[in-house]
Amino acid sequence: MINIKTKRQMVSSTLCTWLIVFFAVDAVDAVDTLGTVACEGRYTHHLQGVCRDGQGSLFWSFTTALVKSDVEGKVVKKIEVARHHGDLCHVAGRIYVAVNYGKFNDPAGNASNEVIVYDARTLVETDRYKTPEVKHGAGGIAFHDGKFLVVGGLPDGVQENYLYEYDMKFVFKKRHVIDSGWTRLGIQAATFADGKWWFGCYGNTLLKVSVDYKVLGRYQFDCGYGIEQAPGGGLLTASGVCNDAGCSGAIDHRLTQTMIGKQIVQPLTRIGFGSCIKQQNPAPLFSDILKYDPELFLYIGDNIYGDSDDMAVLRAKYKVLGEKVGFRKLQESAVVLATWDDHDYGVNDGGAGYKQRVASQQLFSQFWNDVPDSPRRARAGVYDAHVFGPSGKRVQIILLDTRYFRSDLKKAERRVGGPYYPNDDPQATMLGAAQWKWLEQQLQVPAEIRLVASSIQLVPTAAGQETWANLPLERTRFMKLISKTKANGLFVISGDRHWSDFSRTTSDVPYPLYDFTSSSINQLHARGTPTVNPHRLLDRTFHQENFGTIDIDWSGDDPKITVSIVDLNGQQQMSHAFRLSELHPRSGLPGDK
Repeated sequence: MINIKTKRQMVSSTLCTWLIVFFAVDAVDAVDTLGTVACEGRYTHHLQGVCRDGQGSLFWSFTTALVKSDVEGKVVKKIEVARHHGDLCHVAGRIYVAVNYGKFNDPAGNASNEVIVYDARTLVETDRYKTPEVKHGAGGIAFHDGKFLVVGGLPDGVQENYLYEYDMKFVFKKRHVIDSGWTRLGIQAATFADGKWWFGCYGNTLLKVSVDYKVLGRYQFDCGYGIEQAPGGGLLTASGVCNDAGCSGAIDHRLTQTMIGKQIVQPLTRIGFGSCIKQQNPAPLFSDILKYDPELFLYIGDNIYGDSDDMAVLRAKYKVLGEKVGFRKLQESAVVLATWDDHDYGVNDGGAGYKQRVASQQLFSQFWNDVPDSPRRARAGVYDAHVFGPSGKRVQIILLDTRYFRSDLKKAERRVGGPYYPNDDPQATMLGAAQWKWLEQQLQVPAEIRLVASSIQLVPTAAGQETWANLPLERTRFMKLISKTKANGLFVISGDRHWSDFSRTTSDVPYPLYDFTSSSINQLHARGTPTVNPHRLLDRTFHQENFGTIDIDWSGDDPKITVSIVDLNGQQQMSHAFRLSELHPRSGLPGDK
């Protein structure tokens, strides 16, 4: 058993020194924010940028005020400055601020720029450097490897951005053109962090750029008020609000995509998973989940019952979930990952035809606090993957999206499980072309154990319910992809059904394929009996509140994996153990050729 400091070792010691204010915020906006610092006071104009000096001080540019604070945001010194002081960076005891006295975003130019330098200790001005090359207004500035980049405004409609490179004495060297597509008013904030350039733009856009100025990603994330390298890795992203009382500023520490798997550096031994939460109902099962003390917990769908085209309704329901004490405690004590099913997607049994799927995905990313450069902020669908643990004991988590791209299901006379029947149309899809291509790539990522989270059951046959078997060609494609990629160590977890069920098949797979279903966290199954499942592994199912556990014993040459279903009393109601070697090809099974 390891504690939260070990789980988040990559950001623990330095972060605890820097970001010591942990706080409760609106659940939709930051479920798992690692820390925040709010700048003391209110200011006449809005925040333009932030930076730090590595000595425990933060610097805030509020357009007409330059502020120095301590790590808790308490003001140490502030000075009035000329409008328009923009973004800023710290280099060798000096604060460099991008300033424009002229127009921004004017097609004819008419900017009047310079970089003003202040002593970081006293905020006394020391130097000024003209930057006329930044034609449409200097707004952002960053430093790396002996060079400054100054960035700024653009006229409307320009489909690229410009980075102006200067040396240490602000001798102009080169204008770099990045193929970013249109961004509102160009670029407002900049930093170099984790080996990459990052540029924050108004209008909810973040650009990640390589050291040689190639765009690596464009993400729906708002950090136009400031972005900075965080201590220990990751980003400090700024926000602010202006009202009658003035303008405020704050920063949040956020991980980046490559840091997620590094939160757990020891071999994973305790994984929890669950599904189906009626957000308005009590959820006492969280107490049992917390007693289990998972290192990693996976929410695998129906995490709320949104069921609406109105995003305000979904937002309000997410907020109810986020305010549950047990939910929040689990967010604080474990690494948490999530995918969705139909009800948190927004429509019962919904697929690609849901008209609000784009907006719903944005809300999903906000609530689950996806990192700024999460692929889910850049592409359609909430599928994602991460690897945890050291070489030789790696666990890959693959979160599928069985909703965003799924074709319409075939309906006929209702059976016990529902009205759906298998559809052999080769054009019908479960994952969509892009996700299938991504999945094939993921199954070739080095890992000893691969845990695939599918919101709906994959192994059981169709009995009217939603299941992969309703699209049998897609189900077969998944099986064959395991063989094609030689992806050993794979098993599936699923939810949706409002009961727990263990399934196994040896058809069309190179080794036995398990599908462990846990459902639901706070609902009883009204009927109390399962649908027919010829692949059922055990002689029972469980129909009351439950969550799943995955215990991995890495001792010995052949690790042991135990999957269990735990009830409201903390008792195991179902359990199955197997050796990792079982999830490797054996002679006599299909695909072992």
